[in-house]
Order: sequence, then C-alpha cells, then structure tokens
Amino acid sequence: MIMVTQSATQRLYLNPYKNILRSKIVKGFADFSKGNYQTLLKLYDNNVHQQFEGNHALAGERFNKAKVELWFQRFIRLLPSKFYIKDMIIQGGPWNTVVIMEFQDEVSPQGITPYVNNGIMKAIVKWGKATHVHIYVDTSKVENALKELAENGVSEASEKAIE
Repeated sequence: MIMVTQSATQRLYLNPYKNILRSKIVKGFADFSKGNYQTLLKLYDNNVHQQFEGNHALAGERFNKAKVELWFQRFIRLLPSKFYIKDMIIQGGPWNTVVIMEFQDEVSPQGITPYVNNGIMKAIVKWGKATHVHIYVDTSKVENALKELAENGVSEASEKAIE
C-alpha cells in the first residue's frame, strides 16, 4: 500500500481537475508499488519525453510511450519498490499543468540489500497526459544496486539503457 502524507492529499485545490489528477497519480504509484505499471502508463502521452538520471540500465531518455513501457517493465524486474509520496504540488490549467512530487522509494531488489532512495519527479501534463517526465533520485544508490545485481548474475542490470 502506498503511503501519502497529509500535505500531499489534503492540499485544497478549488480546481476539480487538479484533485482528479492528484488522485490518478496517487493511484498510479499505489499500483506501481504492487508491480502494476499500467495505471501510471495510462497517464503518459504517446509522444512523452521521459528522463531518468545516471549512467546505468535504468538511465537515459525515452521519447515515446512504448519505450517508457519497456522501462517500467525493467524497473519492476530489477528494483521492485514501494513508494511513499511526501508531497505533491500541481500548478497550471489543464492545457499546461506542472506536477512536482517529492517521494521516498523503498527498494527491495531480489537477493541484495534493500535500500531507501528519496527523489523528485517533475511532470508536464497537458489535458491529463504527461508530455514530459523527469525523475531525480540519488543515482549512486541505483548504480550500486544494479552493480550488485549484475555481480549476482542478473545480466539485465548491466544492459544499456532503454532509449
């Protein structure tokens, strides 16, 4: 189950669009925490630009929904996670919305030491679909986990980024 702080859920938006968008994002991360990426993927535009920092198998930039789906699948296989949404700010109208989300990621990779990573996600959303998503985390933690997985025989952990 995803944990959401009061500030992320109780921030009062007079605009119903912002409340609906927040609910969809919270539901998407709750499902993603259970290994189901489909709810989040539905929030992406077909021509989305998604970025994840670093130099590893999950890093890089993707420029369409199909590549993001492959990335979600790899993420779940390599770094199954539970997300804790600390805060979320939604600004702008439905034609150009900015979403900033602060989160904590409790990562439990198969066969290696679990760890916690904090991050920020910035998304540009137009008419309910994310057109740009940039995820910022402590990449050294991701790189170390993937290196350890590769050393334990998980070859996908050392593959090149999906781009």
